Amino acid sequence: MYEVEDKWKIGAEAYYFGSQQLNDGAKGKGYWTAGLMAEKIWERFSVFVNFENITDTRQTKFDTIYTGSITNPVFRDIYAPLDGFVINGGIKIRL
Repeated sequence: MYEVEDKWKIGAEAYYFGSQQLNDGAKGKGYWTAGLMAEKIWERFSVFVNFENITDTRQTKFDTIYTGSITNPVFRDIYAPLDGFVINGGIKIRL
């Protein structure tokens, strides 16, 4: 996180999740994910934006989340993100 006090903030984060042993005996693949955030600060309010999972890592890109047929699915362990790249933001008001 880098910050110019009372003006703005910017930050980055990255995480590595190693392979995992799954309940069905298989081994889940290791993966990276990263995020960025920025915030502009004024006297009475600030505006922020947050970019989550900018690598768009999703378990469905490299592994299945179910086996079997669509009418009789067998669900596998969920060990990685399912929602992919996400952007959110907002306004903070100081009272």
